[in-house]
Amino acid sequence: MGGKLSQAAQIKLSMTPKVAAVASDDIVSTSNQNKADSGDVEDGNQSKMDCGEGQNTISTSTQAGRKNNLSLWLFLFFMLVFIVVGLSVGLTRRNQTQQKGASITISNDNMNIFDKAVALLESTPLQTKDVSGETISYREYNGEGKQPHTLVFVPGFMTDDTLASILPALPEFRDHHIIAVNPPGWHGSTMNNPVESHASNADIIVELLQVLGVSQAMVMGISTGGGIAFYMAQRHPDKIKAAFLMHSIPLCGLRYITVTGELVPIVDLDQVKASMMFPTDNPDFVYELFKSMSTNQKGFLPRNHKLTEYMIKAAQDMPGKDDIAVVNTKFNVTPIKTIFGPPSDELSTLKSKVVVIHGSEDFIVPWLIVEPVTRLAIIEQWAPLGKLSLYDDGAGHTSLIDKPRVFAKVYRRALEEQILL
Repeated sequence: MGGKLSQAAQIKLSMTPKVAAVASDDIVSTSNQNKADSGDVEDGNQSKMDCGEGQNTISTSTQAGRKNNLSLWLFLFFMLVFIVVGLSVGLTRRNQTQQKGASITISNDNMNIFDKAVALLESTPLQTKDVSGETISYREYNGEGKQPHTLVFVPGFMTDDTLASILPALPEFRDHHIIAVNPPGWHGSTMNNPVESHASNADIIVELLQVLGVSQAMVMGISTGGGIAFYMAQRHPDKIKAAFLMHSIPLCGLRYITVTGELVPIVDLDQVKASMMFPTDNPDFVYELFKSMSTNQKGFLPRNHKLTEYMIKAAQDMPGKDDIAVVNTKFNVTPIKTIFGPPSDELSTLKSKVVVIHGSEDFIVPWLIVEPVTRLAIIEQWAPLGKLSLYDDGAGHTSLIDKPRVFAKVYRRALEEQILL
């Protein structure tokens, strides 16, 4: 679309000098004629007296020339307007058609990805292991053979390993062995002990990797899962070489409730618990809640899709919902003192790389909060130089559903620029 608009601009510009050149010639010609007329008057007073008829002839000729020039000007002006308006209307209609087609294409493309994800999900068994007094459920994708990359997927709040099935449906993850884990407190796993911090869940997942015989991996945390992913990298750099925080909670923790789309400051933990009192037993409400977070309504997961049913089930059966919401608020790995806890030096101890990938359209965990604190951490070197980076994927909070291909491309770019150097 951009290229065609530029072409229209070039057409317009290429025509303009011609009009200007003609107009300039006319001005010069008229000016010379006026000067000639003026010269006749100045140099020929006597001639004026003797040759009045000739003077009348010169005056009539000048007026005729001016009328002809005015007609030419008007003709060229209306021709230019006609061409520019015609091009603008034509390009506008073409762009509208292209945009309409692109909207349909994006929706169909997303649908194909979702269909593949369901097929992968339903053909991949949910397994469990007992770790540290908890039963942890997980799925493995692309585990056959030796893949160059092992990626642990940690889901976000009120979701589970379901969304991880989208990753192997995308070409950017074909060389990844993906282990999608449901931490304690999430659907599919137990919560025999209270979840008091993301650090404790990070330790349990790393222990699971040891049980599975995984010596080293990367981790991707979505939203709330980003807090767990951070601690996996910070506390276990020998096992986790990189953490990708995808639309994650801020490094200084959640400070606002944004369920309604408006920023409501959190003043105490009771307020956080009260905000969790919504009717998750109503599947239509849960779906509309997920959809309200989307910035791509046409491309969002349809209500009648199987993947939707799995997502709703995960939201309805999250035993640690209240505890984990509080942990999100108390999370803080920066030297900033918050109303819920003291400053932290945990960023300064990073040995593995942490990549924050967020979106300027995210209003659930707003970019206007995540971006400043992350940039400040980089500039002030709260984290060691080169250990922390920030990418903007331009998407909303549900980016893996809204724009799965953009999600994958930005991840791959960050992987190649930050890890595969």
